[in-house]
This record gives sequence, C-alpha cells and structure tokens, in this order.
Amino acid sequence: MEQPQALKTLRLDATADGRTVESAYWNLVHRAQERAANQDPAAEAEIEALNEAYGALVPGGRVATPLKQRVAAQEQGTGIPILDWFADWVSAEALRTRLRWPHRNPEIALIGGGALVLMLLAVGAGASLAATFLAAGIVCAAIWAPWRRPE
Repeated sequence: MEQPQALKTLRLDATADGRTVESAYWNLVHRAQERAANQDPAAEAEIEALNEAYGALVPGGRVATPLKQRVAAQEQGTGIPILDWFADWVSAEALRTRLRWPHRNPEIALIGGGALVLMLLAVGAGASLAATFLAAGIVCAAIWAPWRRPE
C-alpha cells in the first residue's frame, strides 16, 4: 500500500507524525475489534486494511496477527471436548473483560496474578481452603464485574 492510501485508510493527513499514526491505528483497530467481536463481517476486512496501512507507514512496526490467522488457530482445538470448551470460555471471558475495562489490561493482569499468588501462599501457610477460595472468588467477581456490562 502506498503512503497516501495508507494515510487515507488511517484517516490522517500528510503532516501526521509517528505518534499520531500509532494512536490513530490503535484507536481504529480497537473499534473494529469491538465490531468483529459482535460478528460484524466488514470489521475483519477493515482490520486487515488498517494493519496494511500501519505497516506501510511504520516500517518494521509490530502489527497484530490477522484475525483470520487467530480464528484458524482457535478452531484447531485439542480434540478433548471439555478442554476445548474451557479454553473457549476463558478466551470469551478475557475478551469481555477487555471490553469492560478498556486500556486496563496490565492492571487486570497484576490484580489477577497477585490474587493467585496470595491464594497459593495462603493455602501453603495453612489457611482455610474454603476462606481462601472465597476471597479469590471475590477478587475474580470484582475483575469480571458481571454487573458492569460494556456498552
């Protein structure tokens, strides 16, 4: 893709600097990913075009794996139905959590990881298993926030 077409795809003018290009790319990709999660067929093509435009404007820039490749990798599965179901559920919950808490992925990972480590330390130190799992459940409920639905 040529630079003028790439700028048009990212809705930028010729004076855009690298930071502006990156910001526009991620904002547009985020919106398209939300539409793709809601089964919008045009969103996949838009993501591909945005990736190509970003690659043309930022040589050597890291571009996300195309949606088709991610979906193909997910469809392979393990062949064990319960593991496939669990992996699909975890993936769907992760996506819903990302939509509920936009731009908060590092914080969510730290809270969840910290809660897991504290849970293991508590059980290792002899704390009640039921109380430990109850506390971990409360942390998970706060992260997943079922009462907070994305728009």
